[in-house]
Amino acid sequence: MAISGSPKLSLSQLLTRLIVVFFLFVTAGVYIQSYQLTLAGINQEITRTLTQTSRLLQNVFDSRLTSLQIHQNTNAASMTLQSMVANEDSAALDDYFIEQEQQDVANTPDFRFIAKDDRVLWHDGSSLFHGIDREQLEQLRLQLRGINRWALTTITTEMEQSYLLMRRTPIVFQSSGKLGGYLYVVVMLNGNFSFVKSLQRASGTQAVWLSADNVTLASTLSSNDDIGRDLTLPAPGESQAFRHYLVSQAKLRIAGEPSKITLLSAQQNDNVVALQRQMGINLLLTTMVIIVAAIWVNRFVQTRIADSLEKLMRYTQGARSRQRTLPFAGSDIEEFNHIGKTLESTFDALYEKERSLQDLFDYALSPIIVWDTHFDITRINPAAKLKLNYDEQIHASSWLYDQFMCAITPHLQRALDGTILKGVNIEIDRRVYRWNLAPLMVDNQVKAVIGQGQEITSLIEAEQQSQRAKEAAEASARAKSEFLAKMSHEIRTPLNGILGITQILSDKAKEKEQKDLLGSLYQSGEHLLTVLNDVLDLSKIEQGKMTIEHDDFYLQDMVRTVENIYTPICESKQIALTIDAPVAGDTMVYSDQSRLTQILFNLMSNAVKFTHVGKVGMTIKLVESGEQTSLHIEVIDTGVGMNQQALASLFDPFVQADSSVTRTYGGSGLGLSIVKSLLDLLGGEIDVTSEPEKGSRFMVTVPVTVTHAKPAQAVEADPFDPASLGIERVLLVEDNKINAMVAQAFCNKYQIDVDWVKDGEQALERLQQAPYDLVLMDNHMPNLGGIDATKAIRHTLGLRVPIYACTADAYGHVHEAFYQAGADYVIVKPIKEASFIEALRHYTSTENSSS
Repeated sequence: MAISGSPKLSLSQLLTRLIVVFFLFVTAGVYIQSYQLTLAGINQEITRTLTQTSRLLQNVFDSRLTSLQIHQNTNAASMTLQSMVANEDSAALDDYFIEQEQQDVANTPDFRFIAKDDRVLWHDGSSLFHGIDREQLEQLRLQLRGINRWALTTITTEMEQSYLLMRRTPIVFQSSGKLGGYLYVVVMLNGNFSFVKSLQRASGTQAVWLSADNVTLASTLSSNDDIGRDLTLPAPGESQAFRHYLVSQAKLRIAGEPSKITLLSAQQNDNVVALQRQMGINLLLTTMVIIVAAIWVNRFVQTRIADSLEKLMRYTQGARSRQRTLPFAGSDIEEFNHIGKTLESTFDALYEKERSLQDLFDYALSPIIVWDTHFDITRINPAAKLKLNYDEQIHASSWLYDQFMCAITPHLQRALDGTILKGVNIEIDRRVYRWNLAPLMVDNQVKAVIGQGQEITSLIEAEQQSQRAKEAAEASARAKSEFLAKMSHEIRTPLNGILGITQILSDKAKEKEQKDLLGSLYQSGEHLLTVLNDVLDLSKIEQGKMTIEHDDFYLQDMVRTVENIYTPICESKQIALTIDAPVAGDTMVYSDQSRLTQILFNLMSNAVKFTHVGKVGMTIKLVESGEQTSLHIEVIDTGVGMNQQALASLFDPFVQADSSVTRTYGGSGLGLSIVKSLLDLLGGEIDVTSEPEKGSRFMVTVPVTVTHAKPAQAVEADPFDPASLGIERVLLVEDNKINAMVAQAFCNKYQIDVDWVKDGEQALERLQQAPYDLVLMDNHMPNLGGIDATKAIRHTLGLRVPIYACTADAYGHVHEAFYQAGADYVIVKPIKEASFIEALRHYTSTENSSS
């Protein structure tokens, strides 16, 4: 955000500054880069030159010492010198070395002396010119220990501390091979102008000087030389590129070892200094060019860009002050012309949208209101005015508006906190409106709240009707469930008598014709029981009470069960039965065995029922697909078949493929519907193909898990022996006379005495009077039902007598209630002899285990 009062710049000024700064940065960057590269190259060349100069001076210095060393070694090996030393002839030694100096003045040391027998035998007298007497020569002799090696030493004279280069060479007599003494040569560094001058000539530099411990020992400079006035030593690490003189500074190495003597040299650097001046001139010219370019660019921008931009700005300001924009006059600059045309079309579109939004706001049938932060209306459309009886002048007196604001104010407060509210129902004059509220944000602050309402009175009424319909449907479902429970009980009660008496009569019948008639009667009862069970299964599925219980089982056990049941049935109908199950005998799967068996029975029953000629086949196999294992079941028949229209509704409950099927084959039409529902619970699928008069093919796929755990082996049931029961007296609690007669007949068949009572209260009285081995307890009875009577026996009387429930209720919650009350076993009516024997087996095994 711009600071208030800060000067505003025009686009031309900004462009001019931008161009000038850009060129300035580019030029400065190029100049700095060139300067750095030039400086680096010059420094590199200077370093190389200084290094070469230092090496050259070191070589000249070494050459000087080598020449002195050669002359010293030659003199020491001279037999003439050896004889003079042996005779200790000082005068002859003076003449000898004077002659040597005259022959080679350039290689003459500053002074010499000879030592013999730990004393100075002779010296040339030149040491006195340097302030060194005979006693100090003895000190120098003692300081120098090395032989044939140059050494730097110091000695303090009357004038100063002197630095000397010394070397001694042994004088060995060739005649005897004995050491006769030592020849010492000395180079005085202090004030040795001839020495440094020779170094200057050899190196080609302008000045050379020696220093030690920051003290100048000898120099070619004088106070009258210009070079002496201009020359300054560089600081450590300082560049020497643009100095007038390049100074080489190197530590001298004496006999290959570093020393404290520093050798310096100076040489002119005029080329580099001239380059420096040229670079300064180039920078000045570049700066002047940039200034001239900036002035020209500013003038160009002012004449070409500023005028066009001013025209564009006048257009935008005029368009903002008018409701309808004027046409843009155009510009000489293509970009500005494009911007102007784009703004023209944008302003037109914005005007049209604003007008459309205003029309939408004004003519919307839904009420729309905008409130400020104090809940005062800033905008309201005609629909809202009409619904709220609102008027800008007298709205405070409108009770309808006051009622509305009282109801919506808490929601407006939440919207002011930044919350978007949807579905706020407000009732206005017996009409319900659903409001959506949203905050209007400016700079992350809520400045207003907009609300839009929609009448939902009919929707609310529809929801209420839907809720009433839902409650009615739930009540109907409960009534249906209760009806099925009662129907199951009411049908099973007489069916128990029919099947029970039929079994009793069949045992007593002597003639075959009577047995056949009783058999037909029993099969009819069984068929009625099957239909009843199908209806109850369908009811459980619809109520979501059908449960799936997974366990491990052998797949071949299920195959054998189907084979044992349907082989005799197919033989009686003279049709072939083929079962193909390529599964190993020890293959185990994890699934619900009882539901899979029920699916197989329903499919096989249909196939056998509708097949009169030909065959019925069943194929069972395991198929692996990736990590998933599926059980594939296929049932085929050569029966009556179905057309495509029948296949479309095949799995609907209470539907047969043809209306004549029920009359011809019987059945409720629930079998395949139950199969489809069980497969949905197991996560499986079923598919069917069929043709009339050719047969049908049912294909089932069920996901299973192949396991390796071994299930517990079922103990083979021993042959039933009535004498081993140990039951003498049974208390039968049953309110239905026929059911009581059936139960008494089954008990009497196995020599069991039965006492019969008609309700729970009579049962409690009997149990208090006499002991019984077993209680057979019905459920629905007058006065006191079976579940309550069982609780009373367990908790009130405290008896542990075995209680076996005999109930016509097929629902699992009734059986669970009996078990929770204290019952030991549940027998489902109608009672068959097989189920009755199974109950007696349970009694025997329980009594044996408890004893």
